[in-house]
Amino acid sequence: MTLDGFLTVLALAAAIYAVLSPVQRQRVSLTWRPQLLLALPVLVLILGFELYDWSPPACPVVLGDICSVLILGGAETEVARKFAFLLAFAWLFGAVTIQAVVKPTLSSVPAFTEVATALIDEEQYGDALKLVEPQIGLLARASRRKCFRQRMRDWLEEFGPTPEHSFRRYLRRSGPRRHSGENWPDWAAVPVRWLARFVPAGRRGERAAGDLFQLLMSSPQLFDYIVSRRPYFALGLVREQVYGGADFLERFLGELMRRPGSALYQEVATNDNSDGLVGYHLPARNRILHFLFADAKVAEELSAWQGVGDYLKRLLSGDERPDYWVWLNGRPDWFERDQMRDPTYVGMFFFDIMVSSAAKQGVGYHMWLYYFTSFGEMLERGYDSSAAGIDRTAEFPSRAARLLYELVSHLTAWVGMLRHLPEGAVHRGVPDRPDYPATIPFAAAQALGRVLAVAVMSQKVDDGVIQTLHDVAIRTIKELHPDEGDRSALRSYLINALLSGGGRKSEPGYLTRLAKLLDRNDDLIEYEIPDYVAALNSRIEGTDR
Repeated sequence: MTLDGFLTVLALAAAIYAVLSPVQRQRVSLTWRPQLLLALPVLVLILGFELYDWSPPACPVVLGDICSVLILGGAETEVARKFAFLLAFAWLFGAVTIQAVVKPTLSSVPAFTEVATALIDEEQYGDALKLVEPQIGLLARASRRKCFRQRMRDWLEEFGPTPEHSFRRYLRRSGPRRHSGENWPDWAAVPVRWLARFVPAGRRGERAAGDLFQLLMSSPQLFDYIVSRRPYFALGLVREQVYGGADFLERFLGELMRRPGSALYQEVATNDNSDGLVGYHLPARNRILHFLFADAKVAEELSAWQGVGDYLKRLLSGDERPDYWVWLNGRPDWFERDQMRDPTYVGMFFFDIMVSSAAKQGVGYHMWLYYFTSFGEMLERGYDSSAAGIDRTAEFPSRAARLLYELVSHLTAWVGMLRHLPEGAVHRGVPDRPDYPATIPFAAAQALGRVLAVAVMSQKVDDGVIQTLHDVAIRTIKELHPDEGDRSALRSYLINALLSGGGRKSEPGYLTRLAKLLDRNDDLIEYEIPDYVAALNSRIEGTDR
């Protein structure tokens, strides 16, 4: 390789760097230290062989016959230039390897975040997120002082005993302290703490990472871009347990619910395949649902119900879309076609996936299925079938009537879920607090009682709809045999929940209306649930007295 050729290669490399995108330049700049360590000696050697015709090193004797292949032929100047070419080729290979292998470190975080912040300020959101996404883990560790240097510095600074009521103990970081020198005398721990000054504190990286996360989660324009264009970027922020991640997830899920064409609607619509008798199959392609519910403990820790549940409460109260109730109180034509674009239907399906996943995996919590009592009350409050063209004698005169049915169906399915759970499962247990059960079948029974009471005493819901809801609810009783242990306990609990309105203060006439609804039913049902009939009659007689 001639000197002109070498200069051409350098000029070409500079030109390539000049046309790189800001993201690609930043990725290159993160490895400048090892690249410089490689480039300087190789550059000196290439110039030496090109300008001064240095002789290449002799082939080691230990290589034997291989040397005949490695020895470069030709005049002395040609040999030097051939060797310079090989050095340039090795340099190229080494530079590519370094770029692929070397990862950013704590020391590169400030420069990294500076570029990312500049891209966000310039509204180049796509480039900014492409830059940040691969390094979310590093940024999260830096912001929580979990990088090795930061942990070493903190360990040295906090080494030694800390008096019980001292200010030092107050400032000490939470968490286990291994090999912390708590049993050392203070005079012996002082030299160890003195060593901390030789370890960089990493404060700049901590502040820079924290500031970037705050910007990522608080910028309205960037948040809108993430929801509409890069929804799966948000999962990285939450997965790494970034400070404020749970609040961000709540806003994120609420905003996804507000947009019927969002990724969440698409995932729910394609996630209706059952996984056995309890729960749904959660394919990895549905990344939001898979992240939250493949291990339902994640959903519990992040309160995944809150973003969806609170949005539906705002929607049904009329705070989100004033025209929504006009649509709900319209005729339910083509409901099956439109249901996966309806926020209430999709939100309840989201809860069904969440609750059934928790029950199947043994997560010992009710996953706030009590949101359904609020949904039921709001659907009753806004119910109005008086518009022109509504057939009030139909099974479901309006979309609101159909949603009430879907809501009750979900609750009865969660009650009946106990039959399909294995023996000894968490959610087969009788709750310690009957008034506030944490096991899903019992919590669903209580919620079902409250929703049924709201519907039965309603002056708005059509009689045919009330009858349907009542029949669906009481048929759940017969599926729980009275002589089978925990099923029997749930059966008794469900009967009490239905008759007491889920623990609500009973309104006058509630039990009488239940009796009338039962009389309109098939006589056979009374023979299948004699304990319910007896309890209902007993309470009516007690009320009359």
